[in-house]
Amino acid sequence: MSRFTPNRPEHLVASIVALAEQSNRLALDAAMEAARADSQGRTAIVVDQICRLAVGAGVSAGEIVWLVSELETATEDHDFLSEAGVAVAGMESCLIAVTEAVQEVADRGAPVEVSSSAEALRRVTVQLAELLPRLQPVS
Repeated sequence: MSRFTPNRPEHLVASIVALAEQSNRLALDAAMEAARADSQGRTAIVVDQICRLAVGAGVSAGEIVWLVSELETATEDHDFLSEAGVAVAGMESCLIAVTEAVQEVADRGAPVEVSSSAEALRRVTVQLAELLPRLQPVS
């Protein structure tokens, strides 16, 4: 019988993958909802969705950074690190696309909160990009 040990590499990778997938789903859902509200002129909903997205993405990225640090401590196995890297790269890619969409809304004269959220999302993508080299095998 296997006992759950939170710092086991496979559990850490599973947590990173799950968090990245959840973040991607939430980012896409929030972006779609914001776009729908924007097309209907419901600015308050756009601002709310985008601000929630920015906060949620920041929290998720912080958790992923912590999990990667734990993973690095738990193993040097390149397979575990690579699997986590794929999840982080996917999240980064998703957030880059969503950030561009949010910036387009901001550029059309949306409230300042939208511009601030675009900048916060951009910082999250930078944080993820800086994390990726730690998850790639050294040649």
